[in-house]
Amino acid sequence: MALFRAVETAERARRRLFEDPYAADLLTGKLKALASFARLPAMGRTVTWFLDIGWPRTRSSAVLRTRVIDDLVQQAVRAGARQFLLLGAGFDSRPYRLPEAHSTAVFEVDHPATQRAKLERLGQRVGSAHDHVRFVPVDFENDDLADTLCRAGFKTEERTVAVWEGVISYLTADAVDHNFRTLARLLAPASSLIFTYVHRGALDGSMAFAEASRWKASVGSTGEPFIFGFDPAELAEYLAPRGFTLASDESTTAAAERYCGPLHRREPGSELYRIATARRAL
Repeated sequence: MALFRAVETAERARRRLFEDPYAADLLTGKLKALASFARLPAMGRTVTWFLDIGWPRTRSSAVLRTRVIDDLVQQAVRAGARQFLLLGAGFDSRPYRLPEAHSTAVFEVDHPATQRAKLERLGQRVGSAHDHVRFVPVDFENDDLADTLCRAGFKTEERTVAVWEGVISYLTADAVDHNFRTLARLLAPASSLIFTYVHRGALDGSMAFAEASRWKASVGSTGEPFIFGFDPAELAEYLAPRGFTLASDESTTAAAERYCGPLHRREPGSELYRIATARRAL
């Protein structure tokens, strides 16, 4: 994801979906070199072409979901969210690059090793820009998320915007259920939970998606295959007994139609990859 954000940042300003000045700093080795090539006038399109050939629609879907989530986070903060929770934060740079995030208490939750790597790579790059960020190390296999967050200063009575990006697809059904119920206990009424997921039809074969087989093979080759998805038609019904109401849900293909026209560019996105927003029920 950091590579895709770095390549998008190398786009000409009038075509760019967003700018992430931290993405390239989070990369090492060949990925960092590829991001550097993307900044060269004669090479940028070649890098995009290479990524799209190797991983069909993955880059396109990734940059579109980034823009959608950026906008949803900013809207939530403007509507009154005072805390910003990142679950499985990874190399997400929103706490530093989104101006709205600076007015919130940010809680980055992830494995300690991932957090160390992130801080080492960003180094002095963020400086005092991370004073509002609290890194909450969590071993998801053994630690209690709610207890760990509260001990880190998270306030369950404060309106929050939470982002759960790129995680659900790798979890079991029981783990997804457990996490939704935990978040319902943690998040104050009217809080927003933004999450991404894969269309279940792409996993069980009940629906045909042109990119599904290569996408699943590529993800599976890393040793962490997609194992869970939702049927969009059933999502609202799933959320209700877990304390949430569905506020929005769209594929990255639908997002491309909204965002890319004004930029005079074409991106396919993906019908199988989706971004949803749930509101904590009052």
